[in-house]
Amino acid sequence: MSGLFKTVTFMVLFFAAVVFAEDYDVGDDAKWARPSDLEFYNTWAAGKTFLVGDVLDFEFDADRHDVAIVTADEYENCEKETPLSLIKTSPAKIMLNDTGPIYFICTVADHCRFGQKLTVNVVDDASGAGGHSAGATPPAPSRATTPAPGGATTPASGGATTPAPSGATAPGAEGTSPTSPGAGTTAPTGSSETTTPAPAESSASSLGGASFMVAFVSAVVALF
Repeated sequence: MSGLFKTVTFMVLFFAAVVFAEDYDVGDDAKWARPSDLEFYNTWAAGKTFLVGDVLDFEFDADRHDVAIVTADEYENCEKETPLSLIKTSPAKIMLNDTGPIYFICTVADHCRFGQKLTVNVVDDASGAGGHSAGATPPAPSRATTPAPGGATTPASGGATTPAPSGATAPGAEGTSPTSPGAGTTAPTGSSETTTPAPAESSASSLGGASFMVAFVSAVVALF
């Protein structure tokens, strides 16, 4: 059963990475070439969030450039003799599989010293990066208050006021005296005026959704 659990976990993580992965064209329209600005590629990467599973697309002229993955020291000093990996075919698609910084240079001539180098910092989405949108602010929670079932407020016991009979004259009117309910006048009762509404359908829907989730989780647990 432990083997099945590992397989299911791997499949869930794999499909999650495929669905949410982002492809980045390195340098955008400039592609992967020797730039005029020494910090061009790091400026390009500065406003982006790179997550595990994302892909960097290096498009370049294979007769003039290549892509090498190197260590931090090799990146800083543009040392190209023993790269960790070297790709000479274009386009080069490199998936970011691990968290942390990763370093790229071009090993042709002095291209690295002229700025054809890139470093990106890869993070795990579970660490709170918040997706690919850099600087995005989550929406504020709604201030709406959940209404009571049916949208009605139940009055407190004994707090309701009995309305005056329709034919009665309000006390204090000029030239008249308050009229007491006579034998032929029946005061309306609160029970005839107030009807308790049925619970809203949303409550039933919520219970149904919760029942479905409980059944689903129980089925998954039963597999193990």
